[in-house]
Amino acid sequence: MKKLITGIFLTIASAVFAANEKPVKSTVKNVTVFLQGAQVYRNAYINLSPGVTDLVFENVSPYINARSIQAGGKGSFIILEVKHDIKYPEPPKADANALPKEIVREIKLIEDSLQEQSFIADELNTKKFSLNLEKDMILKNKLTRGEGKSDSLPMLVDAMEFFRKKLTDIDVQVSKIKREEYKIAQDNNRMNERLEQLYAYKNDKEPIKKYEPIHRVIVTVSADESVSGSIDINYIVSNAGWTPSYDLRSGSTAAPVQLTYKANVFQNTGEEWNDIKLKLSTNNPNRSNIKPVLPTWYVNYFYQTTNGATVTTQSKIAGMPSMAYDDMDFKMDEFKKREDMINELPAAQSSANYAQMVETMTNVEFDIKLPYSIPSDGTTHLVAVKTSDMPASYYHFLVPKMESEAFLIAKVTGWEELNLLPGKANIFYEGTYVGETMLNAALLSDTMELALGRDHGITITRTKLPDKERNKPLGNDVEKTVTYELKMKNNKSNTLKLVVEDHIPVSQNEDIKVEMKDKGSAEYNDKTGLVKWNTSINSKENKTLTFTYAITYDKSIPLSMR
Repeated sequence: MKKLITGIFLTIASAVFAANEKPVKSTVKNVTVFLQGAQVYRNAYINLSPGVTDLVFENVSPYINARSIQAGGKGSFIILEVKHDIKYPEPPKADANALPKEIVREIKLIEDSLQEQSFIADELNTKKFSLNLEKDMILKNKLTRGEGKSDSLPMLVDAMEFFRKKLTDIDVQVSKIKREEYKIAQDNNRMNERLEQLYAYKNDKEPIKKYEPIHRVIVTVSADESVSGSIDINYIVSNAGWTPSYDLRSGSTAAPVQLTYKANVFQNTGEEWNDIKLKLSTNNPNRSNIKPVLPTWYVNYFYQTTNGATVTTQSKIAGMPSMAYDDMDFKMDEFKKREDMINELPAAQSSANYAQMVETMTNVEFDIKLPYSIPSDGTTHLVAVKTSDMPASYYHFLVPKMESEAFLIAKVTGWEELNLLPGKANIFYEGTYVGETMLNAALLSDTMELALGRDHGITITRTKLPDKERNKPLGNDVEKTVTYELKMKNNKSNTLKLVVEDHIPVSQNEDIKVEMKDKGSAEYNDKTGLVKWNTSINSKENKTLTFTYAITYDKSIPLSMR
């Protein structure tokens, strides 16, 4: 009796203190998209009754990170618990929406009849084809066309009578087939109309339902009295992210370079982001935030033992003297002493002790002012982040040995403050697309150089002047003096800065001597043979640069210059 009373009390208590489950209608308001993953913010307005209530946010992303869920709100209530839950809907019973047997039977009969009608139509079509073929053969007969010869008039009359009867019979049969085809078509139309009605009735009785798991966030709250307010939740989801891309534009050599920072945002989270406030972050919540711990770094002598010939150690172990020994002279007491010393050494370290965890403190966020809609389709959607002007200086780069045209180069500064991530960049000059480059802040120096394409306004020619040769007094050596002349003309209306590069050969043989004789105003690198001029040229001006080098070699052996 006592146990029965206790059970009744516990049942009543659980009923009193059980939370009421209340679905809430929430919408996605804000989303912070990381390089990998996203943080989703939902909001809902609520009306609470006194007591404990489970507020249920249904149909959240199945890719939710349950440990990341947070909740807040406004109103006179207390948030007791936040948890992730998966609800598995029960499928309906097999006969819950069963069709009447008469409807099922009628659908089956009509489908069978339509199939039988298609077979009959095929047979009629085959008969009609055969009759038409037979008619065509008769009409092409020579006697029918009056081209054939007959032995007698009676035989010709008999033949024509036969053809006439045969053609009449064929036409009658073809006409019957057409009437049967018409009747079949009429019957098929009536049966198809009825079948469409039955299918529509079937679809109404058996609606398409999804019985997939429903992911939910349940926020348990407590209120002392009836209150109204709002509840907010946010959580991390996977299957989302963004990658950077850029547009670099220059209008003229007097203008700065304009950088447009773009983001290719994608998400396939199962949630629709409609008219949301979007924020882009360079953070990656999937990376570990555990601070690195350096293990002890040991140093000791290296000692190597071998079997065979005499070996002398190159170092000492814990004060043990170096030894020279032979297998025949090896003594047991020395072996025992070395074994004891090795046993006193510390245990070998595992490679896991040398693994390091790295923590990154850099995190830049971009608030997007305009609302965006990003559907859950897995495709990328372009989002403009910001536009910045970067100071730039311009020069023309010429390599006359390889190209007779100049390349316009922009030297850009001030990019360090833009927090650029690695990504592709499209380059435009004077409104024309000129190419693509890769921006990687980790590999860039203080100045970023962009090639803006060829400039036909400046031309250059490279001419080799006649060589001068001089034989050395001894041996077969000869000294050849080589001079190149570079002629440039500026056809543009403004003064241009130029960087001109050429080179002289570099010897790979000590018997071949190469010496720079006259580099003029150029910079010369004797390691690489590079000859470089930093100069300028006025509008409509012609300018000439020359350099001379000498090469001494054995003239009896052909040179290889590559």
